[in-house]
Amino acid sequence: MDFVTLGMFILDEIHYEPPRKPDLDVMGGAGMYAALGARLFRPPPSASAIGWILHEGHDFPLHIKSTIDTWKTTCEFIQTPARETTRARNTYGSNGYRAFRYLNDKIRLDENSLTLTQLSSSTYHLICSAHRCRNIIDGILTRREAEVKRETDLERSYLLARAPVFIWEPVPDLCKPSELGDCLDVLRLVDVFSPNLEEFGSLLGLSIDLDQPSGWPELRKRCEELIEPTHSPCKATAVIRLGEKGCYIAQPGRQYFRLPAYYEQQGPRTTIDSRAGDERGPADQSQGSIGRVVDPTGGGNAFLGGFAIGLRHPEQVSMREAAAYGTIAASFAIEQVGVPTLGLSQSGGETWNGVSVEGRLREYIRRISDVET
Repeated sequence: MDFVTLGMFILDEIHYEPPRKPDLDVMGGAGMYAALGARLFRPPPSASAIGWILHEGHDFPLHIKSTIDTWKTTCEFIQTPARETTRARNTYGSNGYRAFRYLNDKIRLDENSLTLTQLSSSTYHLICSAHRCRNIIDGILTRREAEVKRETDLERSYLLARAPVFIWEPVPDLCKPSELGDCLDVLRLVDVFSPNLEEFGSLLGLSIDLDQPSGWPELRKRCEELIEPTHSPCKATAVIRLGEKGCYIAQPGRQYFRLPAYYEQQGPRTTIDSRAGDERGPADQSQGSIGRVVDPTGGGNAFLGGFAIGLRHPEQVSMREAAAYGTIAASFAIEQVGVPTLGLSQSGGETWNGVSVEGRLREYIRRISDVET
């Protein structure tokens, strides 16, 4: 398998300010969005190389299961008929207000949740505390080592023996200075560390304002301190997700660079948040794009799914190109409430929201080709 996420699936309720009615039974959760981001770049038959896990309660909507089935991913449905599907409420208000809370008990995933097929994945996406991240990595590697000893098929034995890539997304509530020591320990184990800007600042006990002249130099300085410490080794690349400002990549001893978001605030693309109403700005007409940001929920998770696929590309693309994959994955995740619509072009190629994923990727790479590192 190319990619497996241990993030959860959640049925979301999205509540807005009156008089707008809430959106109910919306597909959500970090695992679902990460799987979506990876799936965008893996049409069938390669779609089955994307793995994720879903606990299906007695209230699970049939139309959502039908949607997931069309993706052709390796989604492990675990039926839990004695409980409801994990649900959460998202509340949006004025001045950027956002609140999130679970409406029922959640079921966490770990190394023991993986099927034998998922256990041989080349890449894992983890969203958890530093402590759980370390335990899950140890558990995955221990299970793989045990399977290698039992495996008689040489090809599968090779897949299990190779070192997988671990992408760690920290949970927001535990991005605080008291967790920094554990975080530094985990950076020796993971290949990619990806908080958003607010989480990154909170972990270090500071605020980084990229609208100020000192913001970008401060971001680079803090990344250097984190991933190039003098007191301990670190192999992790920091991928700081910046929302409408794109992403910032910091590779230990190698390169530091920023890529813009696909939908930038300036120019013909106008960022519109559906929480503020349904006003429309100038639309991006390239390749039939919706041309606006409707709901940023899940964009960061989808970014990491796409990034993972770019990172493991058979032609060994650069970190910059992997980040471009992530940027494009995020762009499709945020064009609507929920997930984009899968379809076919007149030529029979796959489209999402009527757009070719590969076409949008090529367009974006051309756009950033002259961005300085």
